[in-house]
Amino acid sequence: MAADTTTAAPASLKAEATVQGAVRIHAALEKVANPARVNPILIGAGILAWVVFSVVASAVPNSDKLPMRDTQSIQATTTFTVIAGLVVAAVWVVIWALTAARGRTGAWAVDRVSHGAAWLFGSGIWVLFWEISTAKTVVLAPPYFAAPQQIIDRLWDDRVILSESLGNSLLLLASGFVVGLVAGLLTGVVIGWFQVANYWVHPILVFLGPVPSLAWVPIIFVLFPTAYSGAVFLIALSVWFPITVLTRAGILSVPRSYFDVAQTLGARGWFLVLRISLPAALPSIFTGAFMALGVSFVSLTVAENFGVNSGLGWYLNWKKGWGDFPAVYAGIVVLVVVCGILLTLLFRARNWVLRWEKELTRW
Repeated sequence: MAADTTTAAPASLKAEATVQGAVRIHAALEKVANPARVNPILIGAGILAWVVFSVVASAVPNSDKLPMRDTQSIQATTTFTVIAGLVVAAVWVVIWALTAARGRTGAWAVDRVSHGAAWLFGSGIWVLFWEISTAKTVVLAPPYFAAPQQIIDRLWDDRVILSESLGNSLLLLASGFVVGLVAGLLTGVVIGWFQVANYWVHPILVFLGPVPSLAWVPIIFVLFPTAYSGAVFLIALSVWFPITVLTRAGILSVPRSYFDVAQTLGARGWFLVLRISLPAALPSIFTGAFMALGVSFVSLTVAENFGVNSGLGWYLNWKKGWGDFPAVYAGIVVLVVVCGILLTLLFRARNWVLRWEKELTRW
């Protein structure tokens, strides 16, 4: 037995070394085929754009056509805006300087600069145009258009109510999303696996699923005892449809050979569903989750306008009613940031769960 152990250990070590060698070769070939390049003109222009934005915000006088309230709001946050622009430029100068370093630090800096230089330049040009066209020239006239300083001012002044609204919105969104996700997975698995269920449920799904969530509001007011439970149902309904459709499509697209091999080895019943169909359908399920997250935010803002007395959707509707458009833009900024963070986290989860698929498809 000792001899078997000693012979088995080198074999496993050789197999592991072979795998690691293949990974290194693949990484080296990827770097040769798609090398990261630093464009000094583009990165320099991006840094310069943010510096110019700071100079314009601080040195160029504001338009005398601005209302007094807007002028005071802009002046209150101009210093912070100038510092923020200079910090962005300074951070990218440091990252650009790190590209000359060796090792992981240099590789990280080269990757960031090569992929982010265009975004740095584009965002710098955008904020510069935004500042000039609003606070400095009023080409985009108030109150429907607001300067960057006004939005920063509203974000700071309403930070408490925005934080409370964000927390309540995330709680409502999580409740509806989880309910819709579980219901969609169950429905998709059932109609994708059982032909009888597919015969009866799929036609109903085709006709009722695409109906906009806003159309269900009158029925929700009648069926649900509270506005909050109705809002949860509204979000869950918008999540349920894409999850169900993509789960069903993923299960139906599993190759027959997978089941033949599993059945040959003795697999039966729910093992085929949970261990063969569902894992193979995960790419489609994640696609449905991406779609569901987007429509859930739409349903969230709709649901919070009907009886829910807190949340980002309620905040936007409240500020719009008072004609406070800078505050409306501030709420939209918070909503966009949160949606982007959640989508990024979902992408990270997809990349980790489907890491076995990374070498088979192009992400």
